[in-house]
Amino acid sequence: MTKTEKKYRVFALAYVSNGFNATEAAKTAGYSEKTAESQASRLLKNVKVLEFIDEEMKTVSQRMQDDAKKVYKLLWSRILDCGVKLAESNEAKKGLTALNAEMASLRLKDVPLAEHVDNLDDELERMMFQTTNEAAARREEIEYEMTEYNNSRRAIKAKMKYVEALMSNFYLNYLSNVEYEKYARLQSDLLQDLFDRSGYKDISVLNNRRIEAQVSKAESEAAIFENRAGKIAINDAEKAQVNDLIAIGNKIIGIESGADDATE
Repeated sequence: MTKTEKKYRVFALAYVSNGFNATEAAKTAGYSEKTAESQASRLLKNVKVLEFIDEEMKTVSQRMQDDAKKVYKLLWSRILDCGVKLAESNEAKKGLTALNAEMASLRLKDVPLAEHVDNLDDELERMMFQTTNEAAARREEIEYEMTEYNNSRRAIKAKMKYVEALMSNFYLNYLSNVEYEKYARLQSDLLQDLFDRSGYKDISVLNNRRIEAQVSKAESEAAIFENRAGKIAINDAEKAQVNDLIAIGNKIIGIESGADDATE
């Protein structure tokens, strides 16, 4: 490349880089302050200069396309990340709701068993100093019943621990209402940015409606979940009914029924 051609290339690069200011590009290429404007006009008519400018424009265009692809890829990746977070949170809420229902069922089974064990323990304590054969036989029956009921309770407790472990895993992906809305808004903003860069019309109104619906649903599910999350209390009428059922039939049938209920 000749010295003149090198000067042409410098002019072409400066012309494209500075926003197509030919006079300033001529100065950058080494032309004097006085002649820069006239030289710029002449250079823009030079075939070789125009070829260099075309090359630079193609380079800039390719660079812009590459940068745009990187931006689109980054935006889409973040949009997908938000979607995954929201989807995982929805699944976690479903799982927690189901597990809370199961935990409530286990507590319902454990409470009457615990009360029956306490009653048997009280009866055993009252008979501690009785020396009749009948008292001795009854103590054996009580000890047998307590063993059966305690075994049933241990099975229930083991299952409750297992359910708690599953709940802990779901809590890792559970988002509070504030966090859920944050990710939903971020996803919407990223989508809007992507659409704006792609030249599509404004979709913010539709996105806001979609987000409001998602957040409303999340709040509703959270309210249900929080109501179920507390301990399940059994009122006196239910306790009496359970105790009456336990007392029906002979002791062996009663014990087996309690064990079966506890291990379902």
